[in-house]
Amino acid sequence: MATIRQRGDRWQCIVKRKGYPTQSKSFDLKKDAAKWARQQERLFDTGQWVDRSEAEQTTLKDLLKRYAKEISSTKRGAEVETIRINAMCRTSLAMYAVTAVTGQKLASWRDERLAEVSGSTVTRELQLLGHVFTVAIREWGFGLYSNPVSLIRKPTPNKARDRVLNGTQRQALIAACAQCQNPWITPVVVFALETAARRGEILALTWHDVDLERKVAKASGKTGGRTIPLSPACASMLRSLPRSLEGHVFPVTIETLKQAYARAVARAGIQDFTFHDLRHDALTRLAKLGLNILELRSISGHTTANMLQRYVSIDAGELAVKLAHAS
Repeated sequence: MATIRQRGDRWQCIVKRKGYPTQSKSFDLKKDAAKWARQQERLFDTGQWVDRSEAEQTTLKDLLKRYAKEISSTKRGAEVETIRINAMCRTSLAMYAVTAVTGQKLASWRDERLAEVSGSTVTRELQLLGHVFTVAIREWGFGLYSNPVSLIRKPTPNKARDRVLNGTQRQALIAACAQCQNPWITPVVVFALETAARRGEILALTWHDVDLERKVAKASGKTGGRTIPLSPACASMLRSLPRSLEGHVFPVTIETLKQAYARAVARAGIQDFTFHDLRHDALTRLAKLGLNILELRSISGHTTANMLQRYVSIDAGELAVKLAHAS
């Protein structure tokens, strides 16, 4: 039963139904109050009513911060995800109430981001937002009728990067890293070039994960754990490193690594070569050594051969040489 009454210059609507909490909301116009009352009663009748009060009183920024504290902090990639969340908290979208984050607003935000960053970056951000809303709906009781991220199109995937270094560039990069004030940058880059490990896996590595006798290391990342082989050069480099008190093989933060690596790449005179491209370079070099698909997947941690293919560059000229030798 709905009751609409005037209070000052506003119209208050109160909807009561047995088995549901009393709903109350104020409007500038009486017709808007009556429309809202009919909507609430229709939801009661169909059993679709949900309590939206918390979602209406919580901003997306508040929701993101709660997610960072309760969910992100339990993940291996907590540091990277927290940085991404903090950046999202500074956007205009984060100022809206959770119930006001519609598919239309998300689509506008997506298009603005695509003018600034790559489609792959926007896709990762949307995946994160999608999980934030999923947790809010399923575990935190936020009364949303649907996940707004599911209502919009995802950006077209970027073309797979095809960046590898030649021998001269590789040596130039290592020499440039040696000029960094932080002594851990060179060992990190060498380890990445020798093992094809991801940045997060490298920075999470502890000495308990390394067996220099067997020349292997246990890497833990987004696809789970795996054991990777250490080349003689990599094992020798690890033996020369001092042991940090905290137990990490490479005691350096992700931000320090990002900034120092970017400056080293510039000093080496190399254009458009990200830290993740080191993984591409390493897998391409390992493939040239004759390792088969199963061996490469064991090292890289890729779940499918298709994903691995994105990281291995096959030079048609080199294939032509092989064909000539085989004939």
